[in-house]
Parts: sequence; structure tokens; C-alpha cells
Amino acid sequence: MPCGENEERESVHKMQTLKQRGLTGKRNSSIELLKIFGIFLIVINHVIQTLHEPNSNFVNNDYVLNLDMATTNIQQLILSILRYSGSMGNMIFFICSAWFLLDNDKTNKKKLLQILMDVWVASVIILVVVYILRGGNLGMKMIIKQLLPTTFENNWYITCYLLFYPLHTFLNWVIHRMDQKTLLRTTLVLSVLYVFANYVYSGVFFATKLILWTTVYFLMAYMKYYLVDFSNNMKANILMLVFGLVGNIALVCLTNFFGVRFGIFRGSLLKWNSFSSPFLILAAISMLNIARNVHFQNRAVNYISGLSLLIYIFHENMLLRIFYRPLMWDYVYNHFGYEYILVWMVVLVAIVFGFGLIASILYKHTVQKLIALVCNRLYPILQNIYGKIEKVLLGLH
Repeated sequence: MPCGENEERESVHKMQTLKQRGLTGKRNSSIELLKIFGIFLIVINHVIQTLHEPNSNFVNNDYVLNLDMATTNIQQLILSILRYSGSMGNMIFFICSAWFLLDNDKTNKKKLLQILMDVWVASVIILVVVYILRGGNLGMKMIIKQLLPTTFENNWYITCYLLFYPLHTFLNWVIHRMDQKTLLRTTLVLSVLYVFANYVYSGVFFATKLILWTTVYFLMAYMKYYLVDFSNNMKANILMLVFGLVGNIALVCLTNFFGVRFGIFRGSLLKWNSFSSPFLILAAISMLNIARNVHFQNRAVNYISGLSLLIYIFHENMLLRIFYRPLMWDYVYNHFGYEYILVWMVVLVAIVFGFGLIASILYKHTVQKLIALVCNRLYPILQNIYGKIEKVLLGLH
């Protein structure tokens, strides 16, 4: 790519960044509000997931609803559609991160260490509390998983992000050396293989979430660098948002329509609940573009958004989702029934989100301060050890 074009593109990036964050350098609360919406969608999905999936730790699973089955019950169909909210929420989070990571060619290693420590400490705290409440009745396998939450992907998104984050600097290096045609071709090939093909048949071409994220990252790069007018066009992005949401809902409803009538489709309502859904990817991208072009500042929104990672860690902890979240649905089923199940879903989502928010606030203003101090002391030590190891390796011939 000619030097002049590189400089021009870099100038555009800087102008866009200033516009997004405001002249004062403050965060655009519109994007932060989108992140809050994303974590709320994830909580909705997890609450409904508990309703949908049987739990081996419960003798009686009568409270469980198979939301994969075609139905004539409108409430159950809505729950099946809302089951897709997790994929949407996770994609919103990644796309928001990708937009800013494309302008950042450095890896903040201290940030990685802080996330690792937050995940581990929160996991240990919950382990101790649950161990006491259950009188030690957990099992060694579950204790080990709780002590190694990142290794065992207890929160898969965080593990995947910790792998992708250092990788993004290499991806930026590759992307910035591509001309428009090369980037377009690369994006198209990756999209065909890991978005469209994988959407039709999950796992094809050795697809993984990390590969899918890489594909979406290239897609975001092309949009950010070469589709500037489109990404800033509110009308076009509103239309794309409607297309994505309506397309996803219509596909689920169509699958349900055939499922009620033909046995082969009967258990397929969640077939399209994939992170590679082109409908959800388009909807998430359009939401970000709309949010970027709506500017306002709100301290409360920015504060809650800053707790998103902690809310995710606390509300979806392995022990809580296995031993305690099913109790809520079991209680509703046995005391009230499912006549107003959508109302109860809203109530339980509010409870779970509220718990995650309160736990995150308490953690942020107590334990996390100590973790930050430990991280600041530990990071130079680890950096020094790695430097010595790297020096020895580079000296090998």
C-alpha cells in the first residue's frame, strides 16, 4: 500500500477515535450503554439456559423445559427465541472490543494479569462460601475446576478473550500491511468458511470460537478502514439492525412452523443459536455503529459498564449456576407453575443481574483494590523472570 494512503488512513482513524471518545477524552456513554445491554442479554440467556438444561445434581428435573422442541405455546417459543440472546450479547462485547483494538498495536500485559487474578480470586471466594454452605459436599473434580477457572474455561468468554487479546497485535500487523483488495478477499474467504458454512453445519472446517473471532476481526477491520461512510450512516445501520434481528427471529419461527408439522424438524429450534450467525453478527455490528454516532456522557452508565466483566464473572460462576440457579426455577415451578413463565423469567433475570451487580460493586471497592496492589508488585517480578528466560532462549544456537 502506498505510504500516502497509510498516512491518510491513520489520520482518519485518529479523527474517528477523537469523535468517538469526545474532545475531552471521555468515554462515549452510548457505547458503554451498549455494553450494559450486552451483559443483560447474556444474563437473560443464562437464566433461560438453566430452565432448558437438566441438572445432574437434582434428583427431580420436572422444572426443566426442552426449548429445542417445536411448540404451539407462544410463551415457550418466545423463550426459545430469547435463548439466542447470549450469542448476541457475547458478539456485542467482542465487536465493541474489536473496534478499539484495531487502533491499539500494543498488548497491556498488566491488564491480562489483572483479569487473570480477578477471575481466580472471585472463583476462590465463591468456592470457600459454597464449600461452607454445602458442608464440603463438592467433590475434588469440581474443586480443582474452581481453583483453575481460566484453564478449565469456567467462563469461556474470558478464557477466549485472554487468548485473543495478545493475538490482536499480530493481526493488526497483518491487516495494516494489506491493501483493500487483499483485505476484502481475506475477509470474504474467512466469512464463507467460518460464518456462513459454520452456521449451516456447526464445526465444519475445524471452526472454533477463536477462529470465528479472528474472522469477525477482519470483517470489522474492513468496515472500519474502507466502509467509513456506511458505518457512520444511521439509516443504513438501522435497516441492517432490523434485518439481523428479524432474520434471526423469522428463521427460528420458520423452524418451529416446520417442527410442529414434521418430525425431522421437531427438535431443532436452537439449531441456529450459533456465534457464527450472520444475522446476529450484522445486528451487533449495526448496534455498535449506531452507538458510535450517538454521543452523550453519563457517569452512572460508565461506572456500571466498567463492572461488566465482574458481573459476568460473578453471575456465571460454575458453582452458582450448578447448585443455586436451578433452585430458583424449581421453586417457581413447584409454587407457582409456568402459566406466567415470561413474567417469572423477567423476575429471575432481575435477581441474577442484581446479584452480579451488587457483588461486583462490593468486590471493586474492597478486594480488587488489594488485587491491584498485588498485581503492581507481581508484574515487574514476572516481567524480569520472563526477560531472563527469553535472553537464554535467544542465546541458543
